Amino acid sequence: MLGKQKRIEENNSKQGINLINEGTQLEGRLVATGDVRLDGQLQGDIVTAGRLAIGASGKIEGKIQSAHADVAGKVKGDMVVSDTLTIRSTAQILGDIKVGKLVVEEGATFSGNCTMTGKLKSVQREDLLEASA
Repeated sequence: MLGKQKRIEENNSKQGINLINEGTQLEGRLVATGDVRLDGQLQGDIVTAGRLAIGASGKIEGKIQSAHADVAGKVKGDMVVSDTLTIRSTAQILGDIKVGKLVVEEGATFSGNCTMTGKLKSVQREDLLEASA
């Protein structure tokens, strides 16, 4: 297990973390191979093979596909998270979610359907290429 975690950390350190700061507004599709932290606003879809973190000030209106997600802000749209989705107490999600595992903190709001299937097929390079087309 330690060897696998080390490879993941090395891979993420080479790719870096994509940061979208508070006050930044984006329109369109965001495709990333590494981790993404969003504290601004995105009007459009996001696909990442890494972890998606949406801060308390972050807002996304669009579809989300990621390996892991941690939501403290607002999401309006469907989510597919192949491994673990953590919904923080400040989160507001409006849309259907399909996850491998789900963690919900007290105080979070969620309106939609939830399907928890165990570990899903993770986002692969081919998925990213297809999403960017």
